[in-house]
Amino acid sequence: MNGNASSASDSDKVDPQVEIGAFGNFRISDTSIQKLKANDINYLFPIQSQTFDYVYDGHDVIAQARTGTGKTLSFVLPLVEKLIKKKKTKEGRMPRVLVLLPTRELAKQVYEDFLKVCGELSAFCFYGGVPYEPQERALWKGLDILVGTPGRILDHIQKGNMSLQKAKHVVLDEVDQMLDMGFAESVDEILKVAYDKEDEGHKPQTLLFSATLPPWVYRTAQKYMKKDVKKVDLIGQQQIKTSTTVQHLAIKCSIQDRNSIIADIIQVYSGNHGRAIVFCQTKKQADELAVSASMKLDAHVLHGDIPQDKRELVLKSFRDSKYKVLLTTDVAARGLDIPEVDLVVQCSPPKDTDAYIHRSGRTGRAGRSGISVLFYSPRQESDLMQVERRAGVNFKRIGPPTTVDIIKTYAKDAARSLDNVPDETLDYFRDSANILIEERGAENALAAALAVISKSTKIISRSLLSAKEGYVSFVLRTNTEIRSPGYLLNCLERQVPEMSYKVGEIRLTKDKKGGVLDVPADMVRLLEMKWLNSKHESLEKATELPELIEDNNAMRNGRRGYGGGGGGGGGGGGYGGGWGRDRNSRGGGGGGFNRGRRPDWRNNRFDNHGGPPKKRFRFD
Repeated sequence: MNGNASSASDSDKVDPQVEIGAFGNFRISDTSIQKLKANDINYLFPIQSQTFDYVYDGHDVIAQARTGTGKTLSFVLPLVEKLIKKKKTKEGRMPRVLVLLPTRELAKQVYEDFLKVCGELSAFCFYGGVPYEPQERALWKGLDILVGTPGRILDHIQKGNMSLQKAKHVVLDEVDQMLDMGFAESVDEILKVAYDKEDEGHKPQTLLFSATLPPWVYRTAQKYMKKDVKKVDLIGQQQIKTSTTVQHLAIKCSIQDRNSIIADIIQVYSGNHGRAIVFCQTKKQADELAVSASMKLDAHVLHGDIPQDKRELVLKSFRDSKYKVLLTTDVAARGLDIPEVDLVVQCSPPKDTDAYIHRSGRTGRAGRSGISVLFYSPRQESDLMQVERRAGVNFKRIGPPTTVDIIKTYAKDAARSLDNVPDETLDYFRDSANILIEERGAENALAAALAVISKSTKIISRSLLSAKEGYVSFVLRTNTEIRSPGYLLNCLERQVPEMSYKVGEIRLTKDKKGGVLDVPADMVRLLEMKWLNSKHESLEKATELPELIEDNNAMRNGRRGYGGGGGGGGGGGGYGGGWGRDRNSRGGGGGGFNRGRRPDWRNNRFDNHGGPPKKRFRFD
C-alpha cells in the first residue's frame, strides 16, 4: 500500500515523492483522506500524482506504469471525488462511470477498491458465472459506478437492462488486453452508443491504463480518445520494463524434472511462511502440478475451469494466507494486487514478453522486494534471451536449490513451527523426549525430529547445471584458456580413469578457463578420493553456478568434442564422432577430448556390439 516509507527515526530526510504526493496538493476531500489513511495510504505514488489533475479536470488519459505502482487508485480516486460533488439519487439511474477489465478476479478487485473510498455512491460489479438477478436489482435501484467484464455487461445491454448513453467516464484497465482480438469486438459493441456522437465534447472521458502499451494500442485507441489526450508514461524508453524491486532468476531443466524442482524452489525462496504464485502454461499443467507427489506445501489451483464461487474462495483464502501456494494460468497474471507475495514462478518462457512483465509483477509490489523464477528447457534458451532482450531483464542463471539449501529451509521452517506448540501439549511428549535423548543424545534426537517434521528423511542429489536427479555438479578450473570441453574430460580421466564415459552435461565458463561438469552421485566419493589439485588445475563441488557461455554448442553429456558431436546411442552428431553416457553407446570415431576426426568406415571391421559391420551408404 502507499505510505510504507521509512519512518523519521530511520532517516531525517523526507522522500521527495512523499512531498509531491501529499494529499494537500490535490483536490481530495477530508472524508476521502480519512478513508485512504484507514487503508494505510498516506500519500500518492508517482502514477497517481501525475494523473490526478488530468483525470479530475476531464481530460482523456492514456497512462503506462510498472506493475505494482498503484495504477488502479489513479482513476478511482479522482473519479470518486468528481462524482461526490455531483451526487445523484434517482432510482434506475444508469452508471456515469464504466470500468471494463479482462478478468472476473481483476474486476472484483477494482470494484473493492472503489468501495474503499466511494462512500454513499452506488457501485456494483458485473461478471459472468454468477446469477443475473442481483445485477438486475442493482440497475433497478440505480448505479453511479459499474465495474465489470465485457461479456456480462454486453449481455445486459443486449437484453435491454441498461444503457450507456449517460456514461460520462469510461476506463479500460489493462487496455492492451481489452483492445486485443479476444475483447476488441465486445468492447466496441459496448461503447458504440456512448461514443457515437458527432459532438466530440459530449463523448465520455476515456481513461486507458496498463503496464504494457505496445504502439498498436495507441493507434487502436484513437477512435475513443479526444484530440487533446494526455499521455503519462513512467516507463518510456527505459530498458527495464519490469518492476525494479524484483530479482529475476532463470533455471534450465528438462520438463520431466520441473515439478520436483518447482517444489524445492518454493521451499527455499518462500517456505511454509511465505506466499508463492506459480504460473502454468495450461490448465492441465496446473492440475498435474497440484497433485504431484513433489508438492509438499498446501497448493490450490485457479484457472478458467474452476467454478466462479470456488475461484473467489480460492483467491480470498490465498489473500488471507490460509494457504501459501497458488497454481494458476494467466487468470491471475494481470492487475491482481495480492499483498506480500514473496515468489513468482513461471514454468516456461511465455511467447509474449508482456506476459512475463505482468506475471513477474505479482511480486515486488508497492516497493516491497520479490523474486521471479523462470524455468526453461535446453530448447527454450532462445526464448529466454528474447524475454531478456525485450523486457530489459538481466536474468541470473542459477541451478536448482542444493541439498544443503533445502535442508536449511526445511529445518528453519520446522524450528519456527515449534513456537506454535502450547505448553500443555508439550507435557504429553516429555517422557518420550527424555527416552530419545538418553538413546540418541540431545543433538541427534532433535536433528532427527526436525528431519521428520520437515519430511526430509531422504536426500536426493540434483545437478546444479542440468537439474538432473542423481548427478552432482563440479567446477573444474585451469590457468589456461580452454578451446573445447573435451579438455576438461581429459583432465578428469587422467586422474580418475573410472570417470570415462560417466560425465553428464558440460558447460564452459564465460572466461574459458574452466567449466562445470555433472558427475554421477554414486561416483562423487571416488572422485574426491582420487583427485588432487595442482597449480594448473583445481576441482571443487559447485555450490553455485559461475557465469557460463550462453551458446550451448559446448559439449553436452560429454558427447560433443572440438571436431563436432558424434553418433552413438547418446546422440551428438556432427563431424567428429562422439559417445553417449556409457561405453556401449559409443558411436563414430573419437569426438570429445580434442580427437574429433572423420569416421573411417573402411576400418570399422566390427560394429559397436562386436558383430560384422552393417552395410553403409553414402549420399553426396
